[in-house]
Amino acid sequence: MSYLVRSVIAGNKGYLASAKSSTVADHYQCDRASPCSNCVARNKQSLCQYENESARKQQLLEESANRSAEDGGIYSVIKPAESDSAAQQMSAFGYAKSNGNNNTTLGIFKKIEDYDADPSALISNSPSNFTNHGGLREEYKSLIRQLPSKPFIEKLVTNYFQEVNYQYYPLDEGIFRDLLNSWNNLSFSTLNKGPLQLSGDLQFFPGLLFQILALALQFQPPDFDPSLDSLKYASAMSLDDLASDYSESGNRLVCLLGKRNITLVTVQAGFLRTQFMKNCGLIPESWHALSQTIRDAQEIGLHKDNFDHRRRRKSENTPENILENLWLEQLEQRLWVLLSLWDVHMGVVLGRPTTIDSRDSRPTFPIDAPIPKNRREVAPSPRTEDDPPTPLTLLLWNVEVTTPLWDIFNLEKEDPRHNNIQKIEKMHKLLDQIALHTPPFLRFENPDTRWDNHPDCFWLEGARQYFRNANNFTIMALHRPYIFTNPGSRTAALKAGLEILRAQRAYFSLLKVNYYKMFTLVLNTFDAIILASAIYILHPSENSEDLDDTLQHFNFCMERFDIMSPRNAMARGALNVLKAIHIRLNRALNQAKSSPANPLPTPAASSNSNDQSSPNAGVEPDIKREVSPPYTHPSISSALTNSTNTNTTMNPQYTLPTISNLTESAPTPNSASAWDTFSAPLPQQTYNFGSIAPLQPMHDLLFNDLGTVDGGIDLSTPGIEWGNGVNGNGNLAQWQFEGDFGNDSFWGFMNSYNP
Repeated sequence: MSYLVRSVIAGNKGYLASAKSSTVADHYQCDRASPCSNCVARNKQSLCQYENESARKQQLLEESANRSAEDGGIYSVIKPAESDSAAQQMSAFGYAKSNGNNNTTLGIFKKIEDYDADPSALISNSPSNFTNHGGLREEYKSLIRQLPSKPFIEKLVTNYFQEVNYQYYPLDEGIFRDLLNSWNNLSFSTLNKGPLQLSGDLQFFPGLLFQILALALQFQPPDFDPSLDSLKYASAMSLDDLASDYSESGNRLVCLLGKRNITLVTVQAGFLRTQFMKNCGLIPESWHALSQTIRDAQEIGLHKDNFDHRRRRKSENTPENILENLWLEQLEQRLWVLLSLWDVHMGVVLGRPTTIDSRDSRPTFPIDAPIPKNRREVAPSPRTEDDPPTPLTLLLWNVEVTTPLWDIFNLEKEDPRHNNIQKIEKMHKLLDQIALHTPPFLRFENPDTRWDNHPDCFWLEGARQYFRNANNFTIMALHRPYIFTNPGSRTAALKAGLEILRAQRAYFSLLKVNYYKMFTLVLNTFDAIILASAIYILHPSENSEDLDDTLQHFNFCMERFDIMSPRNAMARGALNVLKAIHIRLNRALNQAKSSPANPLPTPAASSNSNDQSSPNAGVEPDIKREVSPPYTHPSISSALTNSTNTNTTMNPQYTLPTISNLTESAPTPNSASAWDTFSAPLPQQTYNFGSIAPLQPMHDLLFNDLGTVDGGIDLSTPGIEWGNGVNGNGNLAQWQFEGDFGNDSFWGFMNSYNP
């Protein structure tokens, strides 16, 4: 068969001007170029033509797309358009956007571009985005086909904003609803063209929608709407399985679109994915997801004050669009605050590095502004005393009491030998100073309840316990590395841990069953109960006045974890460890009580011994303090308090007084501190507990596979009670801890500790 016939069959082309010799053609293979290699070899370039020119070009495009996929996948074919500026095209090479900093490579190039009369001459245009992106389009369409019908979407979206969004407030419902309407109004022909024909926000919007659906399904009550069963596609499939599918589809869609056109919607989808995985007990995976989400946020400049305004959805300078952009800026600032809070909290709890550099300057914080009915008519303005608190109010106050975690996180690096006791003392007193300014509606004792029955403040009663939990966790985290070496830190950490356990018990009593999957019900509780147990196991003769409360709340904690375990994966994993610690603590207290050389003092009657059913029953009164000043924001109050000692001008903007800033200039508060009570004489110890590594229970449970050799203890086993030892003989050999931890860890020490 001649080459001409073969070429027609393979490529639907042939030569019109001349018949090519089959001998020459067989020697020089046609490369489908114009002119082709065959004609070039015969010096007949001018006569080289194809029967079907459009088919030839289409074949070349398909081959080019295949080569691009081999080089970098479907993401590599997304290229800057010819209309993009030269600086925009350079940003595709990975240069950081300057955001006003002209010292970067991209900033210098933009200066040249602005100066030159013909910026297009500075850099050759990238190849036109002529590829049809068939693979990207089809994969995108296959993912959005997995979305349920509009009635189910509306039902689950409404459920999300009623039951989930207020917890961390990452979304503004009005802005989301506008995007949802825009998505619903897209025609089939528009979607059929692929994601690159959509705006940046709409490209990523299905990824955000999938995560919302997943979280809404995750928090369904046991008696959920039976119509949701029609969303399942297999027998014996649960709503949790369906939620995991939706979350995974959303994550695949976001990854499919790559990192070239990230928007705020991308960051929101990443945060919701992180929250979903934490509720599933996938804490290591959620830590990685949070890190990636923070990088995405930094990519679009959320960590800087001067955002890239070209990414705004509304570019026309009408009054309505300007107001809408102001609210969008508030949302961006809110989301960055939330990411920063999660970053440092996970770093401290899990003992993992943070993604955000604590040395970076803090951006402007969002205004605690009530959300208007129409954000196109009202500018953001601070909430007044006559306005009800919002979930943003709670978020900002949580940031206020947890921002010192950055300084605590850095202190663990600066003081690895745990010798800087004076700084710990000063930091503790300053934490008490910050807590003095808690607004009345967030105080768990004698709160201002005028907003409790407001329809938009249904979350407020539980928020008081949540805030109490966060405040005491910061104190516990401050002292936790020092409990093996410093008796004052043991007492402070124990008291803070007990406050966490009281707050968690009160909070749990307010929750419905569908909230049992919340990771917050386990994280701080597990840390607090392990820390309190470790203190009494190693130092059973100290802090006898809090022993009854500790034993009582240990039982309460075990009960809660047992109740939650069918719905909470972390509670199931932590329960076995708590059962083994229960035996260790029991044995240590029995031996201390029977030891003539070091008897266990009789515990005093505790004010919490009647802590039974009421959320606030038996709560210890706070340490006597001076009457707090009239409620103002802590940053403003601190500026007023320190105005005689510093030259700082009061700034009405939301700027946090971190511990590292306050320790240099802030006066010691006159109010009594828990630190002032740490002066009781202590018995001598026979063991060198200072060699034990800092206690990080959640890190060991989640990253080091902490467990027990036996798999746990059945508390219903006869003989396992407080005061009865283990099966009556105190033998702990069968209740060893196992996991990827060193001999210098608390768990390794427990395996060999026999007082």
